[in-house]
Formats: sequence, structure tokens, C-alpha cells
Amino acid sequence: MGEKDITSKTLESYNDVFADMVNVLIFDGEQVVHPDELTPADVYSSYKADGKMHGQERDVFKFWKNTIIKFALIGFENQADPYKFMPVRVFGYDGSSYRDQLNNDLWIYDEQGRKLCYPVITIVIYFGSEEWTYGKELYDCVYVPEKLKAFVNNYRMNFYAMKDMDEKKVGSFRSDFRIIAEFFSRYDQDGEVQGFTDKKLDHPQETLDMIGTFSGDSRYMEAYNELIEQKMEGEITMTNIYTRMLDNEIKQAVERGMKQGMEKGIEQGMEKGMEKGMEKGMEKGMEKGMEKGMEKGMKKGMEKGVEKGKSEMVKVLISLGRSIKEIADFYKTDESEIEKMLSMA
Repeated sequence: MGEKDITSKTLESYNDVFADMVNVLIFDGEQVVHPDELTPADVYSSYKADGKMHGQERDVFKFWKNTIIKFALIGFENQADPYKFMPVRVFGYDGSSYRDQLNNDLWIYDEQGRKLCYPVITIVIYFGSEEWTYGKELYDCVYVPEKLKAFVNNYRMNFYAMKDMDEKKVGSFRSDFRIIAEFFSRYDQDGEVQGFTDKKLDHPQETLDMIGTFSGDSRYMEAYNELIEQKMEGEITMTNIYTRMLDNEIKQAVERGMKQGMEKGIEQGMEKGMEKGMEKGMEKGMEKGMEKGMEKGMKKGMEKGVEKGKSEMVKVLISLGRSIKEIADFYKTDESEIEKMLSMA
């Protein structure tokens, strides 16, 4: 089981997240399903092939029972990569669930008192960045000659590609899945996300772990862990996370600039000191020259380090969407100076 699969299932298993996903993806945002109406269902089932029993496992699967629908079985299947035969897999999952109802005498009764199976719904959530070029129904991955189409039932899977989700649907989510939807629908090729809702995260570790795993960016969990260490568990929002990430970026940029400047300055100072020391005399000249050179080198290195740190900081702020004018106002300097710093970064 891959890490991406684990993190997505962990978050979706929470009843408030699961109910929110069903309400948006099935009921177009209407609050029909409530978390307390959901109970876990067995994700494992088996089938017989080649004379042997084989197991299969769904991702997230729950029973839903209320006074209107009476009873239903709803599951989510998560895909990080396109899979040509996904309709066949989903068809097998749903078929197994109906077969289990028959094998275990699990029934519901309709308004006329008839004993019937309850409905099984599977929704495929695609989190990948490349296009899903495969079909979404059985006919797309099963060869059916025209003369047989009247006898081979087609099967359409419920499919949502997160990267293509429109803003209206994204804005309909109320749980932490809102942050997930914003991340995948707004994630650009440079690894930047254009804005998050500033909501308090109910499941911050699971939400940030999922984002970090799919993006390959460890800074989300690093920022979260730092906030936890400062006992800010009740104040975890994406604004706090991004503020901490920005603070860390600036700090690292300054430290890198200081280190590079000091190393360069010390190196140049030692070279100059050695050269001057040799000119003034073997013992005394070398001693004094090296001392003076080291002193000058350290000073120059510190100055260059601070200058380099500022340049790196400006570069980070530009990448986060800050204008040159805003940065110039912050530093109380001219825009030309900021442009100069950018050219040095």
C-alpha cells in the first residue's frame, strides 16, 4: 500500500470528511448526509478465479442510514495515477457488495414492504496531475462487438478529477477536504498553490500529511510540528502554516547569505593577508598581514552575508507574489534598490 493511498484514506475515513465529500459530490452541496449517520463497512471482500479465492480491498467504505434513504453503502476509491481498467475494478467491487448482501441475508424493506437489496455507490477520486485519458465506463475497456451491445450491459463509474474541479464545487466543501480540493485544483507546475481558505483545521496532521505526501514537500509537516511544539494545536490554519513556512524560508535565506559571504570574505582576507605578510617580512609581516587580512575578511564577509541574505529574502517574497513596490516600502528604500538586490540573488 503506497504512502499516498494511506494518507488519503486516513483523512477520508473521518465521518465529518466522508459526509462532506458525499454531500458535495453526490448532492451538489446540500447537507443531506450527517456524520452521525455513518458507520464503518468491511472494506475486504473475496472472489473466486482460476479455482482459487482472491481478496480485494476497497479504500474507504461506509454504511449510511437515515429516515429518507433508509440504507446505502457508499465507498471512495482513490487514484494517484490513471488506470485503464478502473471501470472493471469498480464493477467488481460493487458486484461483490451486492453478492455479500445475498450471502448474508442483508436486506431493506421499501415503502410497499418488499424485501430488497440496498444501493451500493462507488466514487472514484483522481488526485493525479496528468490527464485521465482513459474511459470512465465499461464499454471503454471491454471489446463489445456491435451485435452484442444489446446483451452486454454498460457500467458507468462516478469519477472526479480533483485538478479539474471548478471553484463552485471546491467552495462547497465544509470539512478539511476543502483544503485538499483547493490544493489539487490550484496547484501549478511550479509547486505553488494560489490561496487557501483560512479555516481552522479539524484534522491538521492528516490534512497536511496528505498535501505533503502528494506534493513531495516536507515543509508543511515541518511547519505543523513547529506549531505543535509551541502548543498552538487549537490554532492550526493554512495561514499559520504558510506564515511559518515563509519565516523559515527567510531565516534560511539569510543564514545561507551570511554563511556564503563570510566564507568568501574569510577566504579573500586570508589570501590578501598572506600576500601582504610575505611582502613585509617573513615572520612579523606574515603574522600582522594574516591578522589584518583576517579582520578585514571577517568584516567584509559579514557585510556580504547580510547583503546576500537580503537579496535571498527579496527573491522569496517575489516568489510569494509580493510586488517590488511592497517590498521597497517594507525595507523603506527605493524600488531601484530592490531590483538591484534581485539581480544579485
